[in-house]
Amino acid sequence: MYESQRSGDEGGAEWDKADLEYVTICLACGGEQFADRHEDLEDLLGGLPGRWGFLACSVCGSLHLNPRPTPAAIGRAYPTDYVTHGSGGNANSRDNGSSWVWRLANGYLNARFGATRHPATRIGRWLVPMVWPLRQQLDYFFRHLPAKPGRVLDVGCGNGAFLLRARSAGWVVQGIEPDPLAAMGARQEGLDVANCAIEAFAPAAPFDQITLSHVFEHLHAPDEALRRMHPWLRPGGTLWMSLPNPSGLGHLFFGRNWFSLDPPRHLFLPPPRQVVAMLRAAGYQDVRLMRRGRGARSSILPSVEYARRRSRGFTCGGALIASVIDVLGSWFPALSEEIVVIAKRRK
Repeated sequence: MYESQRSGDEGGAEWDKADLEYVTICLACGGEQFADRHEDLEDLLGGLPGRWGFLACSVCGSLHLNPRPTPAAIGRAYPTDYVTHGSGGNANSRDNGSSWVWRLANGYLNARFGATRHPATRIGRWLVPMVWPLRQQLDYFFRHLPAKPGRVLDVGCGNGAFLLRARSAGWVVQGIEPDPLAAMGARQEGLDVANCAIEAFAPAAPFDQITLSHVFEHLHAPDEALRRMHPWLRPGGTLWMSLPNPSGLGHLFFGRNWFSLDPPRHLFLPPPRQVVAMLRAAGYQDVRLMRRGRGARSSILPSVEYARRRSRGFTCGGALIASVIDVLGSWFPALSEEIVVIAKRRK
């Protein structure tokens, strides 16, 4: 077993010791050997006090925030203006427009997912698939839902933006959200959202699809969460997850300035192969990595800003870097900014 002495001395320096806990076993593979990966990181997104460090598992490479806030204290890490606290309805309104590109995109989404988005042109159903990074981005936008609607659960649904999107396509939707502010915002949109942790949720009926969008990296016990959610799916049902990719080009290029490290909110960042292994170990089958398509700008542009804050000589353009990552990631998912994976419950 290895614990970083530096992380132990400086991590969360302005947090009470009772509010912090140490990682001693890799949550992905069970390994007990770690090496320092990033040290002395501040919270550049929320501006919270403290200095943080990530350890890398010497066996599988998974990153662990160490020390990390305890489950009882983690709520302090989410400021009142956190991204999920806005209106889900407003978020959906922003994810639309009247340009010809949006008309084509909406035409594709209506045909592919049974959505009812406007304005739309029907020719989009044929033209969009020819532009593969855009098609992949739009499939991700609807989380690769099947064309036939069913019951969907969004774990960590935030303000409910995706649930509103799925409901508009005919799905019966439900959400879990532990943050009371975010859950309240989702309920104000008329959504069925349980304000609780995964451990406290008990579904009344099985789901055809369960989704977790950038939730996995926030969980204290992600392996247990995978096992807990497995029986919530109907036989043959699908689990869909997205999370930051610590093996991607963004982390390789930016290192400690990579936006998706996001301490102290991101607790655990496994590489793609370990996500697949964790799903299989939890009983899922037909595990597949999906292509994300366009979308790297949301993490690359703030990474550039972080790099400039810490090093005034940094001059690389974020838009160009994001475009390169999007193109390469559309062909090779292991290089992209996000891991997108689907898995099935055995029939």
